[in-house]
Amino acid sequence: MTNGFPGEQRNQWSHVLASGRNRLGFALRNFLRWTLPGNTYRENACAQAGLPELGPDAAMVFQALHGRYDLRHLAQAASRERYLETLAYLEWLEYFRQQCPAAFSAIMDNALSLRWLDAGAKNWAYVEAIHAFIQTNHGQNFQLDGVELDPHRRYVNLQTRRQAALSYIHGLPNARYYSGNLLDWRQPAHIISHFLPFVFQEPHLAWGLPLDYFNPQPLLNHLLSLLEPGGLLLIVNQGEAEAQAQQALLESATRLFPVRFESLGQLPASFIEYRYPRYGWICIKEGI
Repeated sequence: MTNGFPGEQRNQWSHVLASGRNRLGFALRNFLRWTLPGNTYRENACAQAGLPELGPDAAMVFQALHGRYDLRHLAQAASRERYLETLAYLEWLEYFRQQCPAAFSAIMDNALSLRWLDAGAKNWAYVEAIHAFIQTNHGQNFQLDGVELDPHRRYVNLQTRRQAALSYIHGLPNARYYSGNLLDWRQPAHIISHFLPFVFQEPHLAWGLPLDYFNPQPLLNHLLSLLEPGGLLLIVNQGEAEAQAQQALLESATRLFPVRFESLGQLPASFIEYRYPRYGWICIKEGI
């Protein structure tokens, strides 16, 4: 007997079936890790003239980012899509910094060797946003680690997320890309970024992952356990419903960790028009 509605039971069975299919696909991706000989990842670099026309406000943000951050390599090497995505992520990071300047200054001015973890890096198309942000606000002595659970997911050209990520970090000596489960990661960090985490089962399944790896609360708790005292966890959710779910996860985590968190509300979006607005959270681990 179930206490829920009939539709809920059908939905549970569909999730079980989808998870089973995803478990098989995930296992195959991790078994078939081969790459074609000489098949290195390539992207079509865009010219500045190939960018969409920006409105006055977006153009001001564009000029401000280029004035503060060194984006020359990005402008020369990235595809149009990756260029805009990197600008979007850099705008978010700059917004985080401007909203909480004291917290960022305490970490980035005082850490001798900054450690930054990007949790759930996917193909790490935005890695240059984080790299440029750290270099400008901290300096050259840092380590940037990206960890992805499903790095062997393939594109139609048979290349993988991992191949793409390794090409994007070429020339970024401080950046390392790792394959694995974040729950197994043990390296402490001063700052952790967690962009678009799965807080509902449906998107998790839609991206081809089995429910074995759907663990939003344990994952959040683990990330907070990795933070150094005074460290920052930066979270970006898509859509108001996910932001509300994220708030419940954060409230639960505060019962275990000396953490205070703040909602930054809807984040600016000067370069990409998202179907679901992005919402930001900043979490500060209290000193011990």
